Amino acid sequence: MLRVTVKPKGCFMRNFVFIVLIFAVSITLAADPQGVVEWKKRRDLATDRFVWQITSHDSASEAVYFENQPFTHDDQYVVFGSKRSGDWKIYRADLETGEIVRVTDREDPGRFTIGPDGEHVWYMHQKKLYKTHVANLKETLVMDFSDRFSDGVSFSRSFTHDGKYTLITTRSESSRSIYRVNLETKQVERALEVTEGWFSHPQICPTNPDLIAWVPGPDTQNDMSLPMEERARNWLINMKTGENKQFLTMPYGYRATHETWSADGERFFFFKKKVPGWTPVAICSQDQDGSNFREYYTHDNIRLGHGLASSDGEWFVTDGQDPGYNPLILINLITGEEVFLCWPNASIDDQHVHPSISKSGRFVCYTSDVTGTSQVYVVPTGIK
Repeated sequence: MLRVTVKPKGCFMRNFVFIVLIFAVSITLAADPQGVVEWKKRRDLATDRFVWQITSHDSASEAVYFENQPFTHDDQYVVFGSKRSGDWKIYRADLETGEIVRVTDREDPGRFTIGPDGEHVWYMHQKKLYKTHVANLKETLVMDFSDRFSDGVSFSRSFTHDGKYTLITTRSESSRSIYRVNLETKQVERALEVTEGWFSHPQICPTNPDLIAWVPGPDTQNDMSLPMEERARNWLINMKTGENKQFLTMPYGYRATHETWSADGERFFFFKKKVPGWTPVAICSQDQDGSNFREYYTHDNIRLGHGLASSDGEWFVTDGQDPGYNPLILINLITGEEVFLCWPNASIDDQHVHPSISKSGRFVCYTSDVTGTSQVYVVPTGIK
C-alpha cells in the first residue's frame, strides 16, 4: 500500500527560515573571514623606515582616536575599527603574525580604547558599557545606563590609571552633561551641565579623579576682540571643591587645540597655533594649575595637528595636517630631537592620521587613506 507523508505548513516554514538564516550567516562569514592576514610590510620611501600596513581589505578600517590607546600593554595586539562586515565593528591584529580576528559582534560600538589594565578594550553599545579581553575575547558588561538616562549616552574613553574612574556624557534637546563614573561603586556623579552651546573632549586627569578638563563650544579663540576670559580653549572642573575655572587660554594672536594629559597627570599638553593661519605651530604643556608653561618643539612650515606624549614622558608623536603630504614625527621632549617616522600622506579632508603611541613606546598606530580607502598602519619607533 502506498503511503504518502505530508509535512505541516508550520514545519515547512521553520525549515525555510532555518535555511535562509544559514545562508545569511554564510554570506556574513564569507564577507568577514576570521584569522586572515592582510598586512604588508614595506619601507617608507622618504625615511627608509619600516611601515606595517595592518589592513588591506577593500572596506574602510580606522585606528583609534589619537588620545586613546590601541595597543595592549604587552604589544601583542593592536585594536581597530573596520566596516568589512557591512557595519563598524572592533577587530584585533596580532603584531607577531598579522592575524586579524573580530573582537565583538556588536555593531557600531562607537569609539573605543584599551583600558588601564592593558588587556581589555572598552566601548559603549546601546547605553551599555562593555569591556572585552583582547586575547581571550571574553566580554563583560560593566554598567548599564539605559534605566538611568533617557538621553543619548556616550563613553569618553578617559580613565584614571587605577581603572577606578571614567567619564560618560549625555545629550538631550535642552542640555548636555558630563558625568564621573566610579566603576567600583557604580556611583554616577554629574560634573557639568551645559544648557547653551556645547562641549567636547572631556578628559579626566589620570592621577587625580577630581580634575576634569573640557572644551567649551562654540570656539571663540580666533576672536581677538574678546577679553581673555572669554577665549578659553579648556576649562577645568574640580569635583572636590565644585569649582569650574578657565584653564588653558592662549595669548592674543594664537589658539590651542588637541590637548591631552600626560601619563603622570602633572602636565597638560596642547598645540599652540598662530592666528590667522596655522604656522608657526608649537607643542606645549602647562601644569595642573595652569602655570609653568613649556614649549618643546616648533615648526614654521609643517602644520602639526594631533599627538600625545609617551607614558614615560620622554617622547611625543605628532602628525602633519597638509592634505596628501603629511609626516609622522617622533619628538624627544627632553632634547627637542626630531625623527621623521614616515609619510602617511592622508587626504586630511576625509581621513586624519590621528597617531597613538603604545605604552612601551615601541609602536605608533595611525590611519591613512593614501591607497584610496582608510587603512590601519603601525610603525616601529626604535625606542627600546
